[in-house]
Amino acid sequence: MRRSAGAGSARREKTCYPRLEFVSQSIREAVCGAVDDSTIVVADSHNFPIVRGLGETVLVAEPHVDTVNDIRTGYRYEKVIAVGGCSVLDVGRACAQPGALTVFPSILSHSCLSTDRSVLIRDGVRTSSRTVAPVVTVISKPSVQAAHRGQGVKWTTSGLGDLFSSFSASIEWQWPSGADDRNHLSPIEVTARVPVVRAAAEWVLGSPGRAGDLDLWSLARYSHESSLEVLRLGHTRLNAASEHQLCYRLQERYPYPADRATHGRLVSIGTLLVCAMFSRSSSEHDFYRSIRRLYEKSGLPSDYGGLNRIGVQREHILRGLDDLSGTDCLLGRLYRRYGSGMADDVFG
Repeated sequence: MRRSAGAGSARREKTCYPRLEFVSQSIREAVCGAVDDSTIVVADSHNFPIVRGLGETVLVAEPHVDTVNDIRTGYRYEKVIAVGGCSVLDVGRACAQPGALTVFPSILSHSCLSTDRSVLIRDGVRTSSRTVAPVVTVISKPSVQAAHRGQGVKWTTSGLGDLFSSFSASIEWQWPSGADDRNHLSPIEVTARVPVVRAAAEWVLGSPGRAGDLDLWSLARYSHESSLEVLRLGHTRLNAASEHQLCYRLQERYPYPADRATHGRLVSIGTLLVCAMFSRSSSEHDFYRSIRRLYEKSGLPSDYGGLNRIGVQREHILRGLDDLSGTDCLLGRLYRRYGSGMADDVFG
């Protein structure tokens, strides 16, 4: 029996995941080679001057749903190229049609390099929705390496923080009560659900030096593979949970400098809280000690002093947790039970 073309196309689409490419060209040179008359380029404020003039180019100030609507209605294009950090990649994914998106991450500050989800702001609230995965994620080695030098190591730290949020997401998915001292979930079960992130953690803990000494291309591969896990599973429950909700509440309430209180650093706050409460409930203290070592190696803030240095105060965290206390997410349930002592035990 002859297969219909539609059935074959659907089958191929299911198994066609974004590929990761490393190039030795600068971002401008690489984008120039990918642009044609049917392409629109969206870029953040750092990269817009770099790619301006390479076809139709749009500056993206923030990942707002109105920005997406303006691009969709105000420009004619068939293909989208997104250049920059996580926010502009979110906009690019939301503006593109399937099979017509190429992304050029300029920093490795997040673990959503190649996913099909976008976090957009609507009425002041950040919401994640399914959008479009890229066909290819292109890493310009000289541009990314330059961005992560010196003070730019914060982007490496941020990328690790976002990647390790899968540990708290895995706990949340498998620990529905969230406040049951008879919990029997083991650390092995937690990490087994997120093998890519477990491998990344082992890589960091086994590497000499700290975040600034890590191989960026390994970080890119782990982040890319983590994105592919979202596509394979068809959901983000092992990628983002309460720790991301706390991050969004903090971003909505407080005007943090984006280059200090980065997404990954903010996400890491909730991750550490969940891991601490899980270890307390299960008496698996070695797991929590490993997470603390992972934070130290990665340069992630693990006390109030480190958080203050990026502009996050104790009161901010408590207000964010209080915002979640009326919800059924894990951090909300934990905060209803433990109150401010939960944060003080971890960061105090």
